[in-house]
Amino acid sequence: MKKKLGFLSLVCAVMLSGCIPGLERSEEDVIVVEETEEEEEIEYIITPTIESPDHFYRNVLVDGTYQRSESRGSVAHSMNSRIDINQFELGLMEIASGVYDQEEYYFQEGTFLSGGRINSWLRRYDPEEERYMYGLNPPLADEESTEDQMGDNPIVLSHIMEHNYYTGSEEEGVSLGGVVMGISLNDVYYFQTEDEDGGYHFHERDIDGEEALEYGRRAAQTMLERMREMEGLEEVPITFALYQEEGRGSVVPGTFVSLSQAGSGEMELGNWEAINEDYFVFPSNRARDVQPNLSSSFSQFREDIENFFDHQVGVVGKGRYNNENLNELKIELNLQSHGKAEIIALTQFISGRLDSAFSVNVPIYVYIESVNGSEGLVVQYPEQEPYIHVYR
Repeated sequence: MKKKLGFLSLVCAVMLSGCIPGLERSEEDVIVVEETEEEEEIEYIITPTIESPDHFYRNVLVDGTYQRSESRGSVAHSMNSRIDINQFELGLMEIASGVYDQEEYYFQEGTFLSGGRINSWLRRYDPEEERYMYGLNPPLADEESTEDQMGDNPIVLSHIMEHNYYTGSEEEGVSLGGVVMGISLNDVYYFQTEDEDGGYHFHERDIDGEEALEYGRRAAQTMLERMREMEGLEEVPITFALYQEEGRGSVVPGTFVSLSQAGSGEMELGNWEAINEDYFVFPSNRARDVQPNLSSSFSQFREDIENFFDHQVGVVGKGRYNNENLNELKIELNLQSHGKAEIIALTQFISGRLDSAFSVNVPIYVYIESVNGSEGLVVQYPEQEPYIHVYR
């Protein structure tokens, strides 16, 4: 049954500002809507805007409660690394920002696809068994799975994520404006086989990137057709973005590689658009060859840090590029023995070096870690004073 949402009232409450300079909260919007057919009133709260370079979406809370996707618990078991999990979710929001204006739309985790439905789609296809008949991963010829058979038919789809974007106004009420779907593709297939003696053997096979991309595009079309049959998704625009994971042990996350959209009520996805995103690790031979200027700047910065301690320190940088332009730079320092006074001096030292060390107009994040956990943080946004924090 469709829900008709009508705008009843708007309540504004002034929120306290956060403690980080440059981050200011706007007034909180409380939108009350009426679910007329069931005669019950639901309060939708739109979280306040935080003015920051990241331009995060405001969230839709139902009766003051964050709506958590049922599928959230399954992602950690299907993707290969923590950094892939984080980038998959945050990157999907960035994809959405190119479609849905952050000033006009509000974010909510996916509520149409249950965890059970997503898991059924991630299984191998087998029309003979009900629990596998909706699987979107390649089938196996028989139950006696051998190393070659499994390796030649790898699991390609590792995870599916749904994000919903709502819009509303005093005149039109609040409604679902669009859905953004993320499909994660394995770069390496990890699997195990059992021998006649009951022993297990672990294997891995690389997956061809172009073949995985084409497989993901076909799977997205099938998902679109299934979603159009679901109540509430018959007419809304749906965007699909394909994410290419990195293998286990990688120090950088994967990247989104392609996206396509079906407009209101459309049953076919349009042309697929390539996404040019890349990561570089500093120091590395690849960074030195492809990004020599930033690589040189990073080496000098690392030398400054080592001079501060008068010995070598673990310093690693990760540069994220979009369309060959640097988007952000993250630097991690790993310390051994230290005192709090030393950490304070180090954060002050770093904050005074970032401007002169890196002539880049992008956010720079420096994370200071030790065996005891997080020790300090330095954030430098373009044309702003650096923010520093020492963990107690």
